[in-house]
Amino acid sequence: MDKDLIYIVLVINLVIAVVFYLQKRSEVPIFIALFNMMVQYRILSLEMGTSHFVSFNYEIDFIFNFEIAYKVAELILLGSSVMMYGFMYFFKEPVKKIKDSNEYLRQFLLQRKTVIFIGLGIFTFFEIVLHDVANSYSYLTKLANSSFILLFFMVFIVTRVSNLQVKVVYFAVFLLIAVVTYSPELRFQFLGWMIPVGYFITRNIKPVKKLWFMAAGLFVILVIFSAARVLRYANASSEALSVDELYEESVERMEESDDVNFIDGFMMMYQVYPKYLDYNYGLDHLNILLRPIPRNLWPDKPLAGWFQNYQKKYGLEKTTVGFSPTIYGVFYGEMGTEGIIIFSVLWAFFLVWLYRYINQFRSDLSWLLTGVLLTAMIPVFRSGDLPGDIAIVLMSYWPVIYFVREYKKFVKKQLLLEKV
Repeated sequence: MDKDLIYIVLVINLVIAVVFYLQKRSEVPIFIALFNMMVQYRILSLEMGTSHFVSFNYEIDFIFNFEIAYKVAELILLGSSVMMYGFMYFFKEPVKKIKDSNEYLRQFLLQRKTVIFIGLGIFTFFEIVLHDVANSYSYLTKLANSSFILLFFMVFIVTRVSNLQVKVVYFAVFLLIAVVTYSPELRFQFLGWMIPVGYFITRNIKPVKKLWFMAAGLFVILVIFSAARVLRYANASSEALSVDELYEESVERMEESDDVNFIDGFMMMYQVYPKYLDYNYGLDHLNILLRPIPRNLWPDKPLAGWFQNYQKKYGLEKTTVGFSPTIYGVFYGEMGTEGIIIFSVLWAFFLVWLYRYINQFRSDLSWLLTGVLLTAMIPVFRSGDLPGDIAIVLMSYWPVIYFVREYKKFVKKQLLLEKV
C-alpha cells in the first residue's frame, strides 16, 4: 500500500468514527481511529529526524528501516479498520435493562460510604508503603486505589451538604490523593481515575462541543503521560525541574514520540514470527486465564512475551525489557495477518457486548463505567503482554466491578420492596 494512501485511510476512518459518534454517542470507534493515528505519528517523527528507532540487544539481527515500518503500519491500519468497522457493524443501542435511578445510586453510595472511605485509606497507605517496591504483583495491588478514588468522587457528587467547609474538605482530600497517585513508575494509575472523572463531568455536554473537550483532554493526557517519564529520568539524575521546564520537556518528548514507539515493537515481532518462533494460535488470550496461577505451582506454565519464549528456545540470557507492539502485534504473533483480521473481528464483537453491558443502567453509573472502559482500553491496546495488561485493568477496577455487582442486588431488592 502506498504510504500516502495509509494517511488518507487514517483520516477517512477518523471522520467516519466522528460521524458514528454524533449519531450513536459511542466514542469507541474514535478511540480506535485516534490510537491508530498516534501510532502512525511515530513514523512521521522518525522521518523528520526528531526521533530514532529503538535500540536494545536481543542478540537478533533486527532490521529497522522505513520499508518494514510501513509494512507494519499497514498491518496496524488493517487491524484498526477491521475492529472499528466491525464495532459499527455489530453495534446496537444499549437497552436500559436495569430500572435504577440516580436516587437509587445516591442511596447506595451513601450506604457504602464508610466502606469506600476505609478502602481509600487502606489503598492510599499501600501507595505510600509500596512506593519503592517494583516488579511484583504486590506492587500492583495499589492500583485498586483508582477505583476507590472514583467511588469517593461519586460520594462527593451525590452528597448534599450546605456546609461549605465539608465540600472544601472533600475537595482537599481528592487533590491530596491525586498527588499521591501520580507516579513516574506507574503512569496508568493516575489516568485510571482521571479519565473516568473527566468523562463523567462532561456527560451532559452536547456531542459537538464534547468533541472539543475530547481533543483538549487528549492533549492533557499525553502531556501528563510524557511528564511522568520526564520526572522518572529527572529523579534518577536528581535533577530539579521547574513547572515550565517540565512542560517544555514533556512536549518535546511528545514530539519525539518515544512513548508511542509501538511501530518499533511490532517491527521486532514481524521479524521474529514465524522465522524464529511459531505462531502461538491464541495462547496469549488463553494466558489471560492462566496468568493468576503461580509459577511455583506450575513451573512449565507458558511464558509471556516473544522475547521470553525466544530466550527459552535459544538458551539466551533472560531479559524483561520489551517494546509494546500494540494489540495488533499480539494478534500477529498468534496467527500472522489472518490473526489480525480474525481477532480484530472477535474484539469488535466483545467491545460491543461490553459497551452494551455497562450502559444497561438508567442512572449516571453508566457514564462512569463508560469512562472506565475507555481508560482500560489504553493499556490493552498498547499491549506487549496481553495477559499482564488485562491483569493491570482488573487489579485497577475490581472494587468498581464488585460495587456494580452489589449495586445490582440493591436495585433488585428496592424494586421488590416497591412492588410490595
